[in-house]
Parts: sequence; C-alpha cells; structure tokens
Amino acid sequence: MVEVTQASIERVPELASLFGRAFVDDPNALWSLGANTSEDQVIEWFRAFLALATPHGLVWETEHGLGAAIWFPPGDEQTYRDIEERVRGTIASLSDDGGVRNASYWDWIASHLPSEPHWFLDSLAVRKDQQGRGIGRALIDKGLSAAKREGTPAFLETARPENVPLYEHLGFRVTLEEDAPRSGPHVWFMRSDP
Repeated sequence: MVEVTQASIERVPELASLFGRAFVDDPNALWSLGANTSEDQVIEWFRAFLALATPHGLVWETEHGLGAAIWFPPGDEQTYRDIEERVRGTIASLSDDGGVRNASYWDWIASHLPSEPHWFLDSLAVRKDQQGRGIGRALIDKGLSAAKREGTPAFLETARPENVPLYEHLGFRVTLEEDAPRSGPHVWFMRSDP
C-alpha cells in the first residue's frame, strides 16, 4: 500500500524538482513558458507555486518523494486564484513573452472550472522510474476519497492525450475538450462524480 502524507514546506525544493522533471515536456508548460523551455525553468515555476500552496496543506506526497499531487478542496477557489496570480511574476521572468501567454491560458482554464463546490487536481507527478506502481493512483485516490466523503465532484484538466485514458480508468470522464485560445494546446477537462 502506498502511503500519502501532507508535504511540509521543507519538501518544496525536492518536490519542485519532481514536478519540473515531470512537466518539462508538458504542453501546458511549453505553451506558458515558450518552445525552448528548460527543466530548470519548470522547476522554478513549481518552486514558486509549491512555496505558496504547501503552507495551505494543498500538497501531498508519497514516501521518499516518489510522487506528489496538488489538490485544492472545495472553498479554496480564491486560494487557487491568489496563488496562480502571485506566481505570474515568476513565470513572466521565465517565459519568452513576459508571461502574456501564461496569463491568458490560466485565465481561460479558470473560466472552465465548475461553479459548484469541487475538488480540483491541479498537478500530479510521479517519478518516471516509479510509474505503474500505484503511486499516481494513491495520490488521485486521496482527493477522490475526500470528494466522495463530502459528496462533491473532483475535476482536472490535462493537455496530454495519453493521460485521458489513465484518468478515465480512475473514474474521471471527459466533460469538454477544446483548443486553448491563441493557438494554445488542446485541453481535456475531466470530472469524477461522487
């Protein structure tokens, strides 16, 4: 059984590296930061995000940092918006267009979040050499179990087509898919009902 615990602020550097390695080729990151995005840029992006999210108890990890997830519970929509807004300055300094694409992209993503209370899986990362061992499932189950207890849906978005069947296998269904504005990536919005 994979144990999932709440991450502490001291874990931010290691978890930022985990997320950076996982997202360096992600269409969201490439669109937000630019075609020549480096792993170091994505790590810095996640370092800024995690430094703000971790004190709110939103970051979960498995033993030895083999996997981690950022889950926003119902009622934390403003926290999500605040964190995302505060990280825009970091992204502006990392991106090739001063953060313009990033700001419009995440505003568009936010406009597609459900209006009713929901759990939101912002990001999930599992070390590549540890995939297929139930780590991702345990991190997803952490949020899905809480959503089920509260009787609320869970929601996520992905720009990786290969993620869609994986999330469907875990109980999510596609509710919408479309291209982001300004020739952005194709995005699948997915939901799991309790």
